[in-house]
Amino acid sequence: MRPQDSFSRLMGRLRPSPDESAQAAVAILVRPTLDDLEFLLVKRAEVPGDPWSGDMAFPGGKRTPGDRSLLDTVTREVREETGIDLDGSPAAGFMEPLVSSVRRTLCVQPIIYRLDEEPEVRLNYELTRYLWVPSAVLRGSRAQAAVKGWEGPVFMVGGEVVWGLTYRMLDKILEMLGD
Repeated sequence: MRPQDSFSRLMGRLRPSPDESAQAAVAILVRPTLDDLEFLLVKRAEVPGDPWSGDMAFPGGKRTPGDRSLLDTVTREVREETGIDLDGSPAAGFMEPLVSSVRRTLCVQPIIYRLDEEPEVRLNYELTRYLWVPSAVLRGSRAQAAVKGWEGPVFMVGGEVVWGLTYRMLDKILEMLGD
């Protein structure tokens, strides 16, 4: 299936609006290439006391009082963390919100954006690395691993372990794409 067709298939399985009761939002930035869909993953900096320290994730974060909506939250967080400006970029759709296993009171809204060109990425102090990961690589990288006292399914990409909430989001996307 062509990447454009895969993205259209994904779009048909998304919600048309966010669940504004979520306390945080992440941007799943999807870039169709000639032969696949690529997803932007970032690596969080090591910070003592941060339960997501050093984890691979999607850019995003918690809603603040100044954010009028979760779209404001994700636009602000993505710009702060990566320098990518989503202002004026419409969201392609919204996945079902997920509750964090680390903090059971934190509900996260995944918001999908389509990028037709590779943006310039300028990481801030919160992040140490980024990767564009093709869906074919994700499909071939499933494994089991122990991470931070937890053991279960992960993706192993670019020498990094993708687990937890980010794994669950990517796993759901691959399912929607027909994995």
